[in-house]
Amino acid sequence: MRKILISVLLIPFVACDDWLDIKPKNYVASDEVFTTRENLYAALTGCYDALQFQHYYGRSFIIAGDLLSDNSMAKGTKIELIALDENNLTPDNIIVEGIWEDIYTAINRANYILEGVQNVNFLNETEKNDIVGQLLFLRALHYFNLVRLYGAVPLKLKPTTKNNPSNFLPRSPVGSVYQQIISDLDSAEISIHNNQPQWATGRSVKALKALVYLTLGDYSHALYYTNECLLENSYLESDYSRLFGSFTEPSPEIIFYIPFIPSDNNRLAEYHFPNQLGGRYENAPKLDFVNSLTTSDKRKKWIAESLSTSSGNIYYTKKYPNLSTGANNVTVLRNAELYFIRAEALYFTDSVAHYNAILSDINTVRQRAGLNPIDSASAVGKLWPILENEKQLEFAFEGKRWFDLVRTNRALVKIPSVTSVNQTLFPIPQTEILYNPQITPADQNPGY
Repeated sequence: MRKILISVLLIPFVACDDWLDIKPKNYVASDEVFTTRENLYAALTGCYDALQFQHYYGRSFIIAGDLLSDNSMAKGTKIELIALDENNLTPDNIIVEGIWEDIYTAINRANYILEGVQNVNFLNETEKNDIVGQLLFLRALHYFNLVRLYGAVPLKLKPTTKNNPSNFLPRSPVGSVYQQIISDLDSAEISIHNNQPQWATGRSVKALKALVYLTLGDYSHALYYTNECLLENSYLESDYSRLFGSFTEPSPEIIFYIPFIPSDNNRLAEYHFPNQLGGRYENAPKLDFVNSLTTSDKRKKWIAESLSTSSGNIYYTKKYPNLSTGANNVTVLRNAELYFIRAEALYFTDSVAHYNAILSDINTVRQRAGLNPIDSASAVGKLWPILENEKQLEFAFEGKRWFDLVRTNRALVKIPSVTSVNQTLFPIPQTEILYNPQITPADQNPGY
């Protein structure tokens, strides 16, 4: 009997929703997923579990977002990480292939349930719609991450099985992929009823829409959805420990996060902690970035904790502080990012007319970090560098910096090893070109 692997997410929170109280099975046969409520929600849990894959939010996707940028540098001997640091990728890079494969596996899980859930008779319409909405949010997130990394990608909207010819699709244009992302999010927005931030919520849909529209340069829609979110909740957490690590109660600032427990094998701490503390020290802050941090900045110990060694001080991030257990939750969306989305959208709409509003959003996040606000006079002529630098400080080692630089056409300016716009996309993996007859070497991204 063909099996679908469901690695269970053990959530340490109790919610009133009945389905969150169901203990899912480790494995659910494919022909049993839609037979009981328990099996269906176990399969849904498996869709969230896919976010934890090691080449996705469990490690590589997060590390790539910083290592490709001016935040960090490769300190170990792993050639795939050194290639990221040097912006010298090849189609057979383990991470290039791994992120692609993990995200498409996640998409396939979502598509499988989307195809069958409408036919079950043990859920009411509200419950069905909620499940569909959550899955559409996840699929939109997956394709958003794919299109930003690889550009045009195969747009799979139906479940596939191994070695089935229907698996093989050509690359869809970037515009078509974004149209599907927006369509999925539009549908998700009116369908989701869940309000727990470890699962997709209506607010997480709006926050993702704001970021997607910002990426597309549609600043009016980016502002609309950002304001919608911030009107509902504009809280910024004063205790950073409630944003990182194994918090048992998520901060109200968190919009969407991925819980990890020890058995989930999150290796982010291992890859960031120094060898002297039992880690691998594969990804470390660049010294010029460390030197840009002031001692009064509350974020400094989370971004660049200092460790004295025989060869001098070294620095490492503590945003993933639990090395021994690996129980480090990963925050995907939080309110601080909304302030920066709004500031960026206002800047590119009219930086003069919105000067004070932009500076106000920047200062709101700065002051939460214990820093003095930047006065209006000192920001004249420097508003964009200030905005860019402040967001870099706030989200260092959360996998966002590379996407920010690419979105604003700043990668070639800020990163010496990026000398061509071709480097702002990953190559299509060699395995995909080898096995997918719809994608040939001629379809490879330019420069690879």
